[in-house]
Amino acid sequence: MTSHKWPRRASVAALCAAVVLNAGTVPVSANYTTDFYHEGVGTDYGQAKWKDNSIVKEGVNFSDVTVGEMMQAIEAFDFEAFAKDNSDLPWLDALLVNEGVIPDDVNDEVSANTLFSRGSALYMKTQDNTKLGFVGTVHYADTLNKDTMYNITLSTGDLAERKNVRKNYPSHENQTYTSGGLEINQRKFISSYNSAVTLLQLKNPTASDITLTMKVKSPFVSAAEGDELVGYRVAAPLMIGKAGQKVVEAMSYVDVHLSGNGMSPSGNELVREITVPAGGSVDQKVVMGWLADEIPGSKLHYESFKAADSNDTAFSAQVREYNEWWAENIPYIDVPDENVKKVLYYRWWCNRFNLLDANIPGNDWQFPMNMEGVLGYNNGITVSVPWAMQDLKWLRDPSYLYGTWLAQGEYSENKNYKNNPGRPNIWTWDMMQNTSQVGWDAYKIYGGGQEILKKFADFSATDVTGTLEHFKGTNPNLVYYNHGPITGNDGDTVSMHWNGSGNYARLDGSSTTYANAVATAKMYEQLGDTAGAAKMNTVAQNIKNSILNEMWYDKADFDGDGVADTNGTGSFLHKKVVGGTDVFNPWRDNNMFVFNFGVVPTEGEEGYEAKYLSQLSDYADPNYYPIFPFFTADQNSIMKRVEDFKNGKTDAFGTDQFAWCNFGNYINTVRASLRYYPIDNINSDVYKTLFDWGAWLHTVEPGNTDHLDSNEFFWLEDYFFGTPWTKDNPPNPSGDMVRAWIHHDTLGMMNYTVVEDMAGIQPRTDDKIELWP
Repeated sequence: MTSHKWPRRASVAALCAAVVLNAGTVPVSANYTTDFYHEGVGTDYGQAKWKDNSIVKEGVNFSDVTVGEMMQAIEAFDFEAFAKDNSDLPWLDALLVNEGVIPDDVNDEVSANTLFSRGSALYMKTQDNTKLGFVGTVHYADTLNKDTMYNITLSTGDLAERKNVRKNYPSHENQTYTSGGLEINQRKFISSYNSAVTLLQLKNPTASDITLTMKVKSPFVSAAEGDELVGYRVAAPLMIGKAGQKVVEAMSYVDVHLSGNGMSPSGNELVREITVPAGGSVDQKVVMGWLADEIPGSKLHYESFKAADSNDTAFSAQVREYNEWWAENIPYIDVPDENVKKVLYYRWWCNRFNLLDANIPGNDWQFPMNMEGVLGYNNGITVSVPWAMQDLKWLRDPSYLYGTWLAQGEYSENKNYKNNPGRPNIWTWDMMQNTSQVGWDAYKIYGGGQEILKKFADFSATDVTGTLEHFKGTNPNLVYYNHGPITGNDGDTVSMHWNGSGNYARLDGSSTTYANAVATAKMYEQLGDTAGAAKMNTVAQNIKNSILNEMWYDKADFDGDGVADTNGTGSFLHKKVVGGTDVFNPWRDNNMFVFNFGVVPTEGEEGYEAKYLSQLSDYADPNYYPIFPFFTADQNSIMKRVEDFKNGKTDAFGTDQFAWCNFGNYINTVRASLRYYPIDNINSDVYKTLFDWGAWLHTVEPGNTDHLDSNEFFWLEDYFFGTPWTKDNPPNPSGDMVRAWIHHDTLGMMNYTVVEDMAGIQPRTDDKIELWP
């Protein structure tokens, strides 16, 4: 990877796109060190570099015939022919397949290589690929505290997988094993209505018949009924916390049915004697259905897969149904760079993989909703809800976004938005968010009528007032935080560690609350509720006035050391409460939120001052806010913190990480600048450079799109938070980039900006189509 020091900045052709909208403690081994080396503060990497990747094309040309129906045309697959030989797969299966082992799951034992297909509630968090069936951490909405769903064993002896030919598709997995002279092909999947299906083909390449005993065993079944093993009222999910913590023992109960063709119960196992003829093969199907009263389709799916007359019939049904979802929901996106394009469709898969649609009774997971990191935190975490909603709002089915918003509104109980109580002890503090602002844009797309808009508006209004009440300080019109993770970041929220801990008047939380208040006022205006709109407009104006009048620092030297801390004439700064007074905080995180959410007036608006825009001159300067890596914090402030650590002013060196969500925050800065706050250093080339790096970061082996993984966050080895740095050996923002332990996450947003900023489609409340640009 070539690099150079500032001030050189590369210039490239602008990215264009065509978009068609269709009618706790973690083991070190879970982290993965890449060969991308960051040289340190001040390094500019120019453009993202891709390998010579071979990428599957969609096979349908965009034309006036297919416009508006591209995804339907792509997924109009010849399933009749497919059912005969299963040779070719639909495009998105072929495009997104992971072959072999994804290398950031170092020992193939955690979750990067888990099964990619999942049900509306049932999925595998981890997977033991050394065994047949479904072995690994089983989740039904959340943990079931079991490391096996069901295991298939053969009497032929040891089982060995040919890992290099493993193919993990979005709709299913295809694996090859050997055991005692047999060659075994395993295709397995979890259907949309929660049936876990294993399709085995036992091949005998030898000259003699092979007779074996096959057994299937599961911890979830306890009795035999006919040709099945069953388990009644299995708690789903079952979550056990530590002593003294809140726990949720069960939110629903499901009946589990396990069967296999030709198999019979024997004690607590299914058993079958099989003879595989010399040179021949035998097929075996095993199905486990998770039958929930609240999901009627779960019983139908189980019965259908159990009754399927062949493995190929069951397989074809799964592949067809899984891929039909794409045609029904996602917009077709085309961009000139095939590498970026593949990542965009991987992001659609991530969004789908992290959806929960369990219809669980009660007030927790009753709606379809996004879960942040089903392979990690697995919760509706307040700060990340709107990030997911940004992309979800461009799915055709509104239930995924509306369900996420409704769920958060319902369980917040007329207060500021909360995390989902169904997942206790996981990021349960109240947090920053702009849910109502994104939700209002979604309503412009979906509509739905006055009743649902009134519910959303009331949720939003109580969130705004509740936020100001909950996160209060000396100024009642600002939001105050005293804990770094409230922002969605941790120790790298450097501003919250200036001169020790404390309470801080925040630009980010105040700006998102402003945006939510403005959006809520628009909702009430749409409803004809002038009083409600006026109240929210007053709240928004008070927040704006406080930020403009009290949080702009009108000098370039923030800390008085005689050295400029910005390229501009000043900067918006957070403030710290000291002795009952708010004082300017010279250390900055991403202080650009005032632009992202429209707090700063545009030219011609009341309160506009050109000096405010000068703060944006720090973006794309790697001494402050490099395009890549897109760190949480201003790197000048990070180095100030390191100096304080070296000089003994603080014992806390903190972290300097960057998470996928930072990409979305900075793309929001760039898009806001391009539309409303023009400045020379931010142009379409900068947008494209940032966007390409955002796509590149999904490649586990830098630049190679064969293995994609949206890890939650990243760090540099020379600033690793687990190292006992000393004043003589301080951390330094440099070193090899390390990928963290939560895999295939959605933490952040990407695809929405293709629709809204490249294609330029703007959500509106009327019947007009607006393209800007």
